[in-house]
Amino acid sequence: MTRRLGLRARLTIFVTVVFAAALTITSVVVVAAVEDRLVADTRASAEAVLGDYLESIYGGVATVGVVDPDSTTRFFYLDTDSREISEQEYFETIATSFDEQLADRIDPGTVAQPVGESVIGGSGVISAFGTVAGFAIDADSGALFGPDGASITLVAGPVPTGEPYRIDLGDDTVAVAQTLTFADDTTIEVGVSNPLQPVTDSLDTIVELLWFAVPALVAVTALITWQAASRALRPVDAIANQADTISATSIDQRVPLHDANDEIRQLGITVNNMLDRLQHAQGRQRQLVADASHELRSPVAASRAQLDVAIANPDQTDWPATANAVLAEQLHLTNLIDDLLALSRLDEATLGSTGDVDLDDLLATEAHRYRVVIETIIAEPVRITGNAALITRAIRNLLDNAVAHAEARITGRLETDHRYAIVHIDDDGPGIPASQRDEIFERFTRLDEARDRHSGGTGLGLAIARDVARAHHGDLICTTSPLGGARFTLTLPHAASTDRHH
Repeated sequence: MTRRLGLRARLTIFVTVVFAAALTITSVVVVAAVEDRLVADTRASAEAVLGDYLESIYGGVATVGVVDPDSTTRFFYLDTDSREISEQEYFETIATSFDEQLADRIDPGTVAQPVGESVIGGSGVISAFGTVAGFAIDADSGALFGPDGASITLVAGPVPTGEPYRIDLGDDTVAVAQTLTFADDTTIEVGVSNPLQPVTDSLDTIVELLWFAVPALVAVTALITWQAASRALRPVDAIANQADTISATSIDQRVPLHDANDEIRQLGITVNNMLDRLQHAQGRQRQLVADASHELRSPVAASRAQLDVAIANPDQTDWPATANAVLAEQLHLTNLIDDLLALSRLDEATLGSTGDVDLDDLLATEAHRYRVVIETIIAEPVRITGNAALITRAIRNLLDNAVAHAEARITGRLETDHRYAIVHIDDDGPGIPASQRDEIFERFTRLDEARDRHSGGTGLGLAIARDVARAHHGDLICTTSPLGGARFTLTLPHAASTDRHH
């Protein structure tokens, strides 16, 4: 349980840290984006105010929409040396520029129209600048009026040149300016500045909200993650708790499967399949122990009985015959033990050392071991990869079975296809009924014709042969032989196929 709780904790910490990092990065990006937007809006507002000012006063071209200046907007003026001058100095420069224009075009003796009165034939209000060189300037039309009502348009007023540009007045202020050029080539920079204090206040408010929002969201995320992990791992807890209760005496129990078709359900199915295999293996092991105990008791009991009789009647005992009988029982016992050890290794899926095996040579060699003639038919040489000793034992067991049941003829045929080497062992004996062809591969199975221990062997030969075949990713089956008896077909994969399986 500690490990599972640790998994929940690690999962919660991981998700929380990732979420906190993502949220922090997002917050920084959002604050930076908001700051850039607010600064840009403040700068746009300053440009709008400057454009509106130039448009309404001097006839300049505004770069953005006209916006009325608020109480925080400040105008400033810089002379040719970028020195800030007062508004009075700025207007004096304008008046001087007008004087220089009018001096060359207007008769200085002309009587001026009184300031503040409507001009004859005019259509505007007299400018607050009053009179310049005996003439009045109309603020709306930008025209110069004489006493007879005639108007003269200024040839060259202060002209905005270039585009509005930024002025650096410190980190706390956004400022834009534009250069005005007068008739005498005098230049003045007219600028508008807005403080960034509202921007700073807005960002401070956002940051304060984030200081509370981010920890709260992280805490909520951690809680949700913990609950989600607990809910997701609850079926795992059920599987683990049930698995803890399963022992050798209750191996028939199975872990629960939850309804969702997901990886956890697949885990439960896998565990149950494993328990099925373990239960089957346990059943086979118990059956093997029981059968082995019975089989081992027989030669031991027979040997002991013969020796007891011989010892009871030593003078009447044929000791060489008794020794031969006991030796035969011991030989049978040795063969049985060897077969049991082979089955034990095969049950553990232990093949031992493997290598290339020339199956054609092996079949021919084993066929010549017997006194009876075994006809071998080899279509072509075949090499496989496997344990040579086990494969030899499997073929020998099949030949022993054929020799034990054949009437007169036995054949061993080796064929091959693109995947498997195929060995057919045929005999002309009584054959095996179709209903018993699976049963003969069970351990310690002897059919009615071969129930005698001495003729039927240990009852493990065919079981060992099939286990050897399946351990090499092949198989062993029984069918009817063309000779009339039984045919045992052993299939073993070629070297390349075996490599792919491994």
